[in-house]
Amino acid sequence: MPETLKGSCLCGGVEYEVTDPEALGYCHCTRCQRWTGSSLAGVVVAKENFHFTKGEDLVHTYESELAPRNFCSNCGSSIYDDLGDKYFVAAGLMRDLDLEPSFHLQVAYKADWHQIGDSAPQYAENPPA
Repeated sequence: MPETLKGSCLCGGVEYEVTDPEALGYCHCTRCQRWTGSSLAGVVVAKENFHFTKGEDLVHTYESELAPRNFCSNCGSSIYDDLGDKYFVAAGLMRDLDLEPSFHLQVAYKADWHQIGDSAPQYAENPPA
C-alpha cells in the first residue's frame, strides 16, 4: 500500500496529498534561504504523485533561474519547487511526515550560523550524477 501524506499551507487555503515520497532532504542554497528564511527541508516526490485537494487556484508561481517556486498567494507559504519530473515539496507543511533526512545539497552556500546536526550525506553543490 502506498504511503500518502497530506499537507496544507499556513492559512489552510491550499491542501494537497503526496503519494510515495522518495526522500527527505535539505537544500542550503541562497535561493532557498531567501525563499524560506532558512534552508529548505523538502520531500522529493514524482510529479504524478502530487495532487491538490483544495485551493489549487490560490497557488502562484515565481519563476526563478533554476526551478519555478510555487506558493500560496493568500498566506505566502512555500509549497514546492518544480524540478521537472520531480517536485521538492516543503516538508514543514506535512504534519505526519516521518522520514529521516537522506541528503544535504548546496552545503557550500549554507548560512554560517546553520549547524547540520544529522549524519545524512552532504554535497558541496549537487550529488554526483
